[in-house]
Amino acid sequence: MKRSIIVCLAAALLIFSGCLKPISELYPDDPELRTIPVYIVSHGWHAGIAIETEYVIASLPEHSEIPETKFLKFGWGDARYYSDPDAGFWLMMRAALLPTKSAIQVVGFDIPVQMYFSGSTIVEIKITEEGAVKLGEFVDQTIKKGDDGNPVYYADGLYRNSLFFESDRFYILPRTSNKWTARALRKTGYPISPFYAFTSGNVVQQASKDGEKIN
Repeated sequence: MKRSIIVCLAAALLIFSGCLKPISELYPDDPELRTIPVYIVSHGWHAGIAIETEYVIASLPEHSEIPETKFLKFGWGDARYYSDPDAGFWLMMRAALLPTKSAIQVVGFDIPVQMYFSGSTIVEIKITEEGAVKLGEFVDQTIKKGDDGNPVYYADGLYRNSLFFESDRFYILPRTSNKWTARALRKTGYPISPFYAFTSGNVVQQASKDGEKIN
């Protein structure tokens, strides 16, 4: 019995800590092989991920309203709460306590990330082109497609060049927007554990271990 408990504890530790290691074929030890900047952008409660459009656009679905800009930023969350700039306490509680529809916001901009999101905490991480492709594929898989195969538009975005697409995943705690961002970064091979990424602060903390705060 004692031996079985030890085996189970070891297996659990492996599951929860294994993601802390980099995926070597995507995120090699040699920093010179990692040349593509990706950015974790924390607005306080919520963190998203940004990258230059050219590295992910081939992986994204075609849609006339996806901004044709130098950078794209992605974030995921409860559809009603996330898309409502005046969302209050009750929408927040609804998102926290009930399984709800989710949406992904796509924001386009042309100036440096630290200038566009000047009031946010930003961590820059260097990844490989292969890692960037995996990031784009993860975003694509998050976007809900209609019967015609096209992404399902949900609402106008919160920024000038932005929009929300429906997502096919339910939003419910502890499946937070910050865990989604951590999973997106993990797809690049970066050594982050989404299991612990409940808050934006934790995402920033983990991203900062091998990244650089630029804002």
